[in-house]
Amino acid sequence: MSVFSISGNYMSGRFPADFFKKWTEIRSLSILGNNFEGSLPAELFNYFSLRYLMISDLANSGFQFPRFANLSNIYILILRNCSITGEIPEYIGKMSNLKYLDLSFNNLTGRIPQSMKGLNLTHLSLAKNKLSDTIPDWVGEVKTRLDLSYNNFSKVSFVVPDDKRDHLNLFSCCSSSTDPDKLFVDPKKRMHTHCPGQKSKSRSLFINCGGEGLTVGDKYYEADNSTSLYYISPSKTWGYSLSGQYLSPESNSSNSIQTQSCGIHVPESDLYLNARIAPVFLSYYACLHKGKYNVTLHFAEIVFREKESYSILKRRAFDVYIQDNRTLMNFDIAKEAKGPDVPLTRSFEADVNDSVLEIFFYWAGKGCADDPPTLNGPLISAISITPVPQRSALWRKLKKALTITLPSSVVVLLLLLAFMWKMGWLGKRELREIQIGQDKHVTLQELIGATRNFSSKMEIGRGHFGRVYKAELKGGQTTVAVKRLSTHSKEKVEELLNEFYALKSLRHENLVQLLDAYFGEGLHLLIYEYMPNLSIADAFFGSKSRLKFNWENRFNICLGIARGLDHLHEHPRLKMVHRDIKAENILLDGALNAKISDFGMASLYTEEEQLMIIKVEAPNGHMAPEYVVQGFVTSKVDVYSFGVVILEIVSGKKNAGYKFNHESEYLLDMAYVAYKNGSLVDLVDKNLSGIYDAKQAITILTLAVMCTNISPTLRPRMADVVSVLVGEKTFEQINPPTVDDHQLNVAMARGECTKADSSTSTDVTSRSSTSTKLIKGIDETQNSSAETSLKISEVSRTSH
Repeated sequence: MSVFSISGNYMSGRFPADFFKKWTEIRSLSILGNNFEGSLPAELFNYFSLRYLMISDLANSGFQFPRFANLSNIYILILRNCSITGEIPEYIGKMSNLKYLDLSFNNLTGRIPQSMKGLNLTHLSLAKNKLSDTIPDWVGEVKTRLDLSYNNFSKVSFVVPDDKRDHLNLFSCCSSSTDPDKLFVDPKKRMHTHCPGQKSKSRSLFINCGGEGLTVGDKYYEADNSTSLYYISPSKTWGYSLSGQYLSPESNSSNSIQTQSCGIHVPESDLYLNARIAPVFLSYYACLHKGKYNVTLHFAEIVFREKESYSILKRRAFDVYIQDNRTLMNFDIAKEAKGPDVPLTRSFEADVNDSVLEIFFYWAGKGCADDPPTLNGPLISAISITPVPQRSALWRKLKKALTITLPSSVVVLLLLLAFMWKMGWLGKRELREIQIGQDKHVTLQELIGATRNFSSKMEIGRGHFGRVYKAELKGGQTTVAVKRLSTHSKEKVEELLNEFYALKSLRHENLVQLLDAYFGEGLHLLIYEYMPNLSIADAFFGSKSRLKFNWENRFNICLGIARGLDHLHEHPRLKMVHRDIKAENILLDGALNAKISDFGMASLYTEEEQLMIIKVEAPNGHMAPEYVVQGFVTSKVDVYSFGVVILEIVSGKKNAGYKFNHESEYLLDMAYVAYKNGSLVDLVDKNLSGIYDAKQAITILTLAVMCTNISPTLRPRMADVVSVLVGEKTFEQINPPTVDDHQLNVAMARGECTKADSSTSTDVTSRSSTSTKLIKGIDETQNSSAETSLKISEVSRTSH
């Protein structure tokens, strides 16, 4: 077998990996646009003769690139939406014949390999992944059509010239101070900057996609004829972004506007003269008032028009999502309309709660894939958004009756409430929908029922913020964690509610995903993805734990925590300090990947409550001294706690392990003595039986010592910690104080920190004794002057 293609056939089931293992001489393999499940066979990456490898839409693969590969003859490599995790391997950059590379819509993490600089590509798409760190400078120099949109990069290190924005798509990739238009910021968040004011919100919206502004009936459809990859309307009430790349080198951004030559004979025919098309995906965003809306999508197939060419080879099939809910799947315009040039509308209801409505169109590679000029992606002619009519007529009549007399108004009011309850207009809170995953919702009643009404038997954790319960839903197919918050002041709950959408937008492979929230009278819930292996504290130190951690597991957990904290600290918009990093707040998923929980929760507590928490937690030894004594908060507080946690992971011991009739044993003291004596490897967990990477162990333990330095200014940033762990920086390169510490240095100069905080001594013995005194919880605040009394910041974010 030399050529095999089953693209666009809507096939499903297990991926036929065994077939391909035998086809060692295959030259072309095309499996785009199906619905298979399972992993890619690693053998495919060692087929020397393979020239075209094109696979998409592979669910639950859990695939990672193999360590070694031999695809030196590969010309086109498309692995789009294949559930690929891990990092892009360096050997990709050694595929000298590679011209077209598409790894979009996966869960790839880490950096762009430097080796890719030497590739002579015509197309490169890494869109919709979780790639991080700085986008390398060489990206700005290449002439390749390059798509890095929708990722988690920390910044762009170069200025993007206007003449390169047509082929270099960095939309929603990250954040950059060199970008005056903020195009790198997540578009939904960017729209939020325009949406808070009443003038910037709409109650209805009409867009003529791909065409000029025009009036149809009594409605004015705004012009949408830009050929840019991203656009915000002059009114600031809506915008769009498109991404992906056409397979044909002749196609470019000008193809995003399509025009028909023959008219469509309907009263609103002008709406269908033009249409907007996208290579892979297209998103529209609208600023709207809170409420329920009718969303009408207008379609007409004006590209694949000629009857003789409209065949199985010229099908258009794409999906549509509204507010993250898939409303259309494998939608074929011409098939649904019974031919080309025939208008077609589809209407849906959508709720807007956070000011922004999103409509997302996605081409998965189904339908026509190989016929130039490859204009096969989603096509839309117009969009109409109107509010769902309210039941206000009856309300106005009854309201008028209320003005007659006071006694009668009370009767009418009771009748009105009873009638509205009967009609379901006041709806029980138990019927409120809760999101438990993409396209998955349950009622609040079902959620509470899944916790057995918050039974202690379903409890899987507890902390300062409340208790956490396991909830199995959808017949056991979906499991979530439900955190029931302890009772707090109304103001604090409202503050957290205001932060909910920001916290929900924090998506990173090393952060526990917040799915939804419920804030009602006497009941405050946060719904998170479920972590089957619970916390590091449970896994390493719990009496019921049966998990065994080899060295690779431990190293990856340490690296995962570092990357999660780096994302919190360097996030383009939030720059959040966690303040309570400890083993209990590091959770493990089914593959033992580390995920940080409880971020953003500090705002729930008053100053007095936070003081009490510090007093309780200080003896456990994971809090930074300047936080315990002064309440001073910077990102270096998290760095200190991180150092303690990775020390516990490598050693298999808790930092403050109490021994009966003995003084508590502090792991940090042991680490500093071992560091001074050059015997750090003696701290490695004996349960590993000597099977570990000594170089990695020394690296982690040295980082633990550096991170727990008594002086915050001498602790490294988390970004630097990640760089050392992945081998990109040395200890010498991250040791000097950084500009990030300016705020703390100023405070020290003003005498706002203790002498211990301002010490720059790196003497191990001095540091050990001082930190032990602080960690053991000795209340030095009783002897502090009024000027240096404990001050707890009321917010959990700080600028660096």
